[in-house]
Amino acid sequence: MTDTEENRPEPESLLEIARQEETAKKRGKLTVYFGAAPGVGKTYSMLSDARVRKKEGIDVVVGYAETHGRAETESLLEGLEIIPLRVTEYKGVRLSEMDLDAVLARRPKIVLVDELAHTNAPNSRHSKRYQDVEELLNAGIDVYSTLNVQHLESLNDIVFRITGVRVSETIPDTFFQLADEIKLVDLPFEELLKRLKEGKVYAKDMAENAVKRFFKPGNLLALREMSLRLVAGNVDEKMLQYMRAHAIAGPWSATERVLVGVLASPYAEQLVRSAFRIASELNAEWIAIYVETAKHAQLSEKEQEWLKNALDLAEKLGGHVVWIKGDDVAEEIARYAQSHNVTKIVMGKPRRFGLYPSLARKIMVRTRDIDIFLFAGKSEQPVPSKKIGIIKPLNYIISALAVILGSLFGFLFSKILGEINLLFLMLLPVVIIAIFLGRGPSIFAAILSVLIFDFLFIPPYFTFAVSDVRYFLSYLMFIAFAFVISNLASNLQYKVQQLQQSESRTTTLYELSQNLVTTRSIEQVLHLMIRHTRQIFPCEMAIFLPENGQVSVRASTDGFQVNPKELGIATWVLNNGEPAGMGTDTLPEAWAYYLPMKTTETLKGVVGFHFDNPRQVLTPENKIVFDTIARLGALAIERIGGKE
Repeated sequence: MTDTEENRPEPESLLEIARQEETAKKRGKLTVYFGAAPGVGKTYSMLSDARVRKKEGIDVVVGYAETHGRAETESLLEGLEIIPLRVTEYKGVRLSEMDLDAVLARRPKIVLVDELAHTNAPNSRHSKRYQDVEELLNAGIDVYSTLNVQHLESLNDIVFRITGVRVSETIPDTFFQLADEIKLVDLPFEELLKRLKEGKVYAKDMAENAVKRFFKPGNLLALREMSLRLVAGNVDEKMLQYMRAHAIAGPWSATERVLVGVLASPYAEQLVRSAFRIASELNAEWIAIYVETAKHAQLSEKEQEWLKNALDLAEKLGGHVVWIKGDDVAEEIARYAQSHNVTKIVMGKPRRFGLYPSLARKIMVRTRDIDIFLFAGKSEQPVPSKKIGIIKPLNYIISALAVILGSLFGFLFSKILGEINLLFLMLLPVVIIAIFLGRGPSIFAAILSVLIFDFLFIPPYFTFAVSDVRYFLSYLMFIAFAFVISNLASNLQYKVQQLQQSESRTTTLYELSQNLVTTRSIEQVLHLMIRHTRQIFPCEMAIFLPENGQVSVRASTDGFQVNPKELGIATWVLNNGEPAGMGTDTLPEAWAYYLPMKTTETLKGVVGFHFDNPRQVLTPENKIVFDTIARLGALAIERIGGKE
């Protein structure tokens, strides 16, 4: 084999490039004016280019432009068509936002949308402006927008360490990387500081405070370096895409796969960002994995929030989220890494070292052929200490009664049973309690059993004295044995629950797929989807299909609220092919969670789910189940001959 043949790109890569180019023909072009800090001239450059495009005869409109009162910037708006802003009132405050529907109705060739990372007003269709821009691009409209380097999600922790300011408005790096053109707007920090003091960036009364907090020479130099590196990296990526598209021989880097282990920790989001940066530098696929153990049921609301935010962030940054179940986190992560050809694992650095091996150390021992990266998270606030679980007095009362009843039975038949049988008799309620009531009541029952056994059955009787030291050793072994049994019983109980849930879901999805193969009408498909879904989740559900250019409800449960607002959301999901509603960043105030019913190439409809407690139901694991149900239904409709 020649060197040329070795370096030749794979056919699959060329097919993927061709598919991306076909999609790009229908999508608008995104141009981002990128800078290191406010005041470098991004909006000015964007408006200047827009005026040039207008002189060339191109249809250009202004969707949103923030001039910050700068006269020279405001002068560039003269002669450009400006779409009136949408004004909403929230808690007595009037908020102005870009009118997305008005821009879509106007359908210009190019629309200017300033401040890409902006957070929209409450009750807007999307929570973030970049999502508005994404909808404009999907509609085939070109967009000019602006962004500062500190608003990139993966750099959030680095920017905080450099500047001491936590940036709350960010966009996923994956969206930034989709930009067709990135124009770097650069300015030496000396000139920027001069503009700031002259009041050309902020009002003069705000300038001094800004310099003290953010616009320090060291901060500006670091941000400028980051922006230059990012633009250079983007150019390099575009060059690689060009080489692949034109079958120019490599060298092509070996395939890397990065895995990050996510825990319910305040540092989880920082760890995800670190994994994303490593994967980006290696141009590698990356995966975020969470292992659900018996401790998951004991997570506090804050810990659940940390976990959800980290997994949502991983999804936004383009990572593949995996949620698996097991009783040994290290073992499950190592097994997944080895079975999925992972080359690098990212973990949090242990905060303390002791005799008991840390999670990172366990993973190192089990994955000797995989590189391990350890990151030390930094929190702005002290990490709260673990709270002791809530003690349920009733469980301990039941445990005491069970031990007392067993002791009474043993006391009545003590002459027949003998000491050894009596000891096993006292162990019986401990085992039963461990299975049904858990670890704490079981340990309590073991200690109580030892005390009663010593009091009733060991001489001197009716005292807690121990005449033979061997009995004392037996008591210690009895308690230790009870502790081991209680741990095993608790884990077994949790595993049984896991298996029951997994088996129920797998069986239901299998039955659904089997039944859908034999259906002959769309009505049967919809009925089966609703029936099988409700076997897994207690929810209200509706299925919307396109009909005569409009979306209508073709099947639903009695409790699903169908009104013009919900129909509007379903229509948006069908038109855009993205989830929306409850639990998402698009129309989060909606009553239900909406998913598109997709096949490989087409959208067949929309399915809506409503839950009484969406925070518990809309986990990454459950979202996969919902998506599977929607896709199975779409494939069945396509087979029968359903039309969009």
